[in-house]
Amino acid sequence: MIDVEVRNIINQQYLECQKLLTERKADVESLAERLLEKETISLPDIVEVLGQRPFPQKASLLEYLEELKERAAEDRLEEEKEAKKTDDVEAAVPEHEEPSETTETPENKTKDDQQSK
Repeated sequence: MIDVEVRNIINQQYLECQKLLTERKADVESLAERLLEKETISLPDIVEVLGQRPFPQKASLLEYLEELKERAAEDRLEEEKEAKKTDDVEAAVPEHEEPSETTETPENKTKDDQQSK
């Protein structure tokens, strides 16, 4: 009797899971695409794609998610600052210019010395 009841529970939950996946097929595909893009996703990524969970989350989990969002925002700001610094340095460094004839080089100086003698 126990085995029969366990089998019934498992079959019922299997059908419910299959129904849920079929109904939310587009969301599952979006989640799969995000996973292919990033290779590893975390709970904030899942919430972004699927939306909030249908039941309340613990306060500690909500605090953790907020902390992750803040860290991600700080990381983006830091990356933008670094990119701006790199752009500023590249803009400040002039491109290599060929020396003009008026530029004094050892060769020009030697020629000038010989001509003046």
